[in-house]
Amino acid sequence: MPETGYQVLDSEREGEVHFQFTPNIARNRWNHIEDLDTFFTRIYLYHQRHGFICLILQSTLDLFQVIFLLVFSLFLFYCIDYPVLFRDKPADSSRVMNGTDKVRLSDVFLPASKCTSKFTFFTYLYMIPLLMFAFFRLMKVFNVAYHYADIKAFYNVALHIPDKELQNYTWREIVHKVIEAQKEQNMCIHKLDLTELDIYQRILRTKNYLIALVNKSVLPTHFNIPFLGDVIYFSHGMKYNLNLLLFWGPWSPFENNWHLKPEYKQSGKRLELAQSMRRTISWVALINILLSPVIFTWQLIYKLCDNAQMVKNEPSVLSIRMWSLYSKIYLRHFNELDHELSARLSRAYVPAAKYLQSFAAPVSVIIAKNTMFFTSAIMVPILAMTVYDDSILSIEHMITILSGLSLLFLICRSLVDDDKEIVCQESLMTAILTEVHYLPDSWVGKAHTQLVSNQFSQIFPFKANYLFNELISPLVTPFILFFWLRPRSLEIVDFYRNYTAEVAGVGDVCAFSMMNLRKNGNPAWRSPGPLSPGTLVAKLPQVDQAEDGKVEMSLLSFSVRNPTWDPVDIEAKEFVDEIIAKTRQKYSSTSNSVINPFQHHDNMVCSTLNIAEIPSCLIGLDQSTRLLHKEGLTGRPNQINYSSIMRSSIFSTNDYLTSIEVNQSALLLHSIHRKQLDERGNQASTSTSQSVYNTNTNLQERTPLLKPSARII
Repeated sequence: MPETGYQVLDSEREGEVHFQFTPNIARNRWNHIEDLDTFFTRIYLYHQRHGFICLILQSTLDLFQVIFLLVFSLFLFYCIDYPVLFRDKPADSSRVMNGTDKVRLSDVFLPASKCTSKFTFFTYLYMIPLLMFAFFRLMKVFNVAYHYADIKAFYNVALHIPDKELQNYTWREIVHKVIEAQKEQNMCIHKLDLTELDIYQRILRTKNYLIALVNKSVLPTHFNIPFLGDVIYFSHGMKYNLNLLLFWGPWSPFENNWHLKPEYKQSGKRLELAQSMRRTISWVALINILLSPVIFTWQLIYKLCDNAQMVKNEPSVLSIRMWSLYSKIYLRHFNELDHELSARLSRAYVPAAKYLQSFAAPVSVIIAKNTMFFTSAIMVPILAMTVYDDSILSIEHMITILSGLSLLFLICRSLVDDDKEIVCQESLMTAILTEVHYLPDSWVGKAHTQLVSNQFSQIFPFKANYLFNELISPLVTPFILFFWLRPRSLEIVDFYRNYTAEVAGVGDVCAFSMMNLRKNGNPAWRSPGPLSPGTLVAKLPQVDQAEDGKVEMSLLSFSVRNPTWDPVDIEAKEFVDEIIAKTRQKYSSTSNSVINPFQHHDNMVCSTLNIAEIPSCLIGLDQSTRLLHKEGLTGRPNQINYSSIMRSSIFSTNDYLTSIEVNQSALLLHSIHRKQLDERGNQASTSTSQSVYNTNTNLQERTPLLKPSARII
């Protein structure tokens, strides 16, 4: 995006642009940047991706990957004489094929003229989109070189951070320096002083909208599939199309990066805009269908090249767990950057994996053990005969058989856990909640059930499942767009109108990202205070509330991680102060015991509770765990090795202690929420109950999108 306000340097100064500036040039170079969204995003990416050289290198290699895969795929299809390679015919037709003759590479590889002569119409149809993609990647290289050279100068001159010192600064320190630089550079002319929230909202403008769209169940992510039941599906291909439709494309509701089109704020044009959006989604779905064979082939080749060697060396890698793309949206706070989310999910990985491993699958274990027996029985005599005479390997497909049997054996071996640890599922689920902060109330007390295990496995699937979902994305995405997203066009239009707030100096942002408790909070996640619970619910229309306590959790997390930021809303400030005070009071002994962050949680102060009050699965756990159990929040903190994280330049001891306080505050919020639900006798334990929805029927015209839907989580 164009950035205005840059001072033009004469040719004599061009060679010095990155090293030396006069005071006037340095002061005015970044004055009045029109597109601050892109500018702040580049500042963030420059820090997270380790500077200018790494950015250029990565974008260049991304271009080479596309070119290589295009050329290599054509080479495999058209430039290899497979009958000669497999000895179905001699390389020289004038002589008889002899089994002892060696096949040379020159016999197998066809000259370029013969390769191109085999090209068909479908070949060129396959090449065109990939060549376009390669062209865009080439433009990206030039774009990165041009724009990030300016970001490099901004770091060196305005922030006074040389490239060699970049990794010694945390992102929080960078933000403070940007706020100070605003006073001198005047990057934003609409307001003199920037805040942490201003910067975060500009970087995360579209992601905050996406989080809210998923939070309010506007986007189709849950599907009822015959024989499979409720399934969560959200792929990178789906996300790319949604960004294209809702944020980036010329037909999107945004007229630029920071302003919604005026007509989307007018209720009288909602039907017209919805009809236009339906047509746009139909065209995008049709284009996806036409390109699906090419994209599927591209995905298949790319995934094979990216994972084949890893799977060959370690087949069990397919059975490891990973957080799904949907979970990275569902579990994300408003105004939470990528590295902050990744840190939370990384810390939650160990208890999440242990939780799912704790569920025995007797049928699969029996099948895996017997499969291992049969494969071993076949492999042993073959290997014995190979020791006696290795010529057996020259038999057709013998190496393929051995490789397949070995792969099958290793996969089955990863499914058999003979030394399964006896754990308490409720404890592990609370350890997960400690880090991820969002889990449905319907799982409370049911973590030991197979239903909850199956539901959780959808947001924390096997790598094999993840790869399969990404592979079929080109085939599935067009149908999701046409049959599920297109009918929700009116709801999307209403969502933009009802949940967009205009902020001076920032532009149009998702209203939930303002973290205003009075307008978008959920009283069920706060202490009742002097008012009765029923009065609190009536105070705020259900349709204006974020689900799952998203606003309260986001406000708390952002406030703790940015202690110098003060909420404009007095109610929000009082809420944060109250929760932090209660957290420090309740878990003061735990906080004092983690001054040394390299200690495991098991080394904390022993509990003073009577051991008879603790179930057998919690005996031996630390004090904080037992305090949580006493409140009905059984669990233990995550036992991941934090020392390896903190030794990196992006994670400090202060970050560790901050994460501890955020996690404890999140648990306290869940405790308050559950007590509120118990007091109201709400056994459904969801924030969008049918009864509350019926009491707000007068709001349906304003927000018809907020219909109760069956959600897994």
